[in-house]
Amino acid sequence: MSRSKRPKRIKKSAGARLRPYWVLFLLVAIAAAVGGYYAATWPGFYPKHVTVSGNRVVPASQILSRAQIAPQQNVWLQNAHQAAARIEAIPYVKTAQIRRSLPANVRIVVTERKPFAVLQAGAQRAIVDRDLRVLEPDRGLPLVLPVIELKSIALPGAGAFVRERGAARLRDDYIALEQAHVAVRSLHYDKFGDLVAATPGGVSLLLGDDTDLATKTPLIDPIISQVSATGKKLAAVDLRAPKTPVVVYKR
Repeated sequence: MSRSKRPKRIKKSAGARLRPYWVLFLLVAIAAAVGGYYAATWPGFYPKHVTVSGNRVVPASQILSRAQIAPQQNVWLQNAHQAAARIEAIPYVKTAQIRRSLPANVRIVVTERKPFAVLQAGAQRAIVDRDLRVLEPDRGLPLVLPVIELKSIALPGAGAFVRERGAARLRDDYIALEQAHVAVRSLHYDKFGDLVAATPGGVSLLLGDDTDLATKTPLIDPIISQVSATGKKLAAVDLRAPKTPVVVYKR
């Protein structure tokens, strides 16, 4: 005796199961659109207080001008990254952060760059930071900064970075001397590519190849101190051959 087969239940598609609720979905979508429009245009989200902190050199008014925070636009819809990039284009600004808080407060936090040295290339002189970003032309302000003398290259304008390889090498040489507590007021490479520095007291340091500064810097202060104790006037210390240093006296 054969058993009768039950008809297979046809599984409804997801679309068929959701079709009865399309009106509800439509109402939710409309409500979301209306809510989004209301939130975007609600004056309560227009920036009320925009403050600046972290700046000492750059005026707050300049930072606010570069930020371009629109006063009659939802602050949460404005591009904070682009605003920060515009602020960071100011030569003295290293980083800028746009911090927003409810309902519509904006705080701009900046980190400024610090003058590191004066780059001199021929008749051009510019103040740079440690990243060799040009902060401003050197106008002879009373800043105690070392002078890094370069070959006659065209220095870029304020806000740009000096890419000349010799500038980076001299920057690193100065830092190495500074870390060894050797004070210098200027440094450059001579025509042979040897490093030459001058101390604040006017003593020339002939340092030769700058790849072995670590073996030469410990000799500088003892030599200068020893000569000073004799009362003689020192003109130069030649450390191009560190095992046999040579001193030159002023006449």
